[in-house]
Amino acid sequence: MVKIRTIVSAALVLFMVLVLGVGQVEAAKVKQPLTYTPEQLEQIQDYATDLQAMRDRLPELGQLVQQQDWTFTRNFIRGPLGELRVKMQNLSRTLLPDAQPAARQLAKNVFNDLIALDLAAQNSKAAVAQREYSAALKSFDSFLALVPEAARPQPKPSEPVVAPDKSSFLKELLAPQSRQEIEPDEAEPSAVEETPEAEAAEPMAE
Repeated sequence: MVKIRTIVSAALVLFMVLVLGVGQVEAAKVKQPLTYTPEQLEQIQDYATDLQAMRDRLPELGQLVQQQDWTFTRNFIRGPLGELRVKMQNLSRTLLPDAQPAARQLAKNVFNDLIALDLAAQNSKAAVAQREYSAALKSFDSFLALVPEAARPQPKPSEPVVAPDKSSFLKELLAPQSRQEIEPDEAEPSAVEETPEAEAAEPMAE
């Protein structure tokens, strides 16, 4: 009887040791941070460089909004920023899994802000256009902050904003490139609903 108890006790001790050992290994696996490979960082840097170049040009869009130049505001969104959504989506997919949800949401925010800005420009709503421009700028900066530091390009040094070269981005708009149209996101149609003022203004325009 004593031998049986000894064997059972030894088996329980061995079992506890195994359980604790497995638990520590699993905990170590969970705590171990994922890292980027050099190849991933190189790819991220390529995407981030293109996006930073677009971010550096956003003050030009801000100046157009401030001047209430609605025609060229809409042209700018479709020209220099025409591939913004695709590039943000591409970069989002290359980030670590825990960073991807936030990146996708911020990319969606930027796109929806630009849709709302385009609609405000179409309806000559200066206050709404300025608000949506500021929102897009903030979301864009938050998106770029998710880029790992090792692959993050340096922003262009701040300098006085000069008048946008309208002929330049009109050429970009007319260039035969693969672009996505600036249209409402099907998942969130409410993001671009027209205000009652806009609906009331339409019969007058006719």
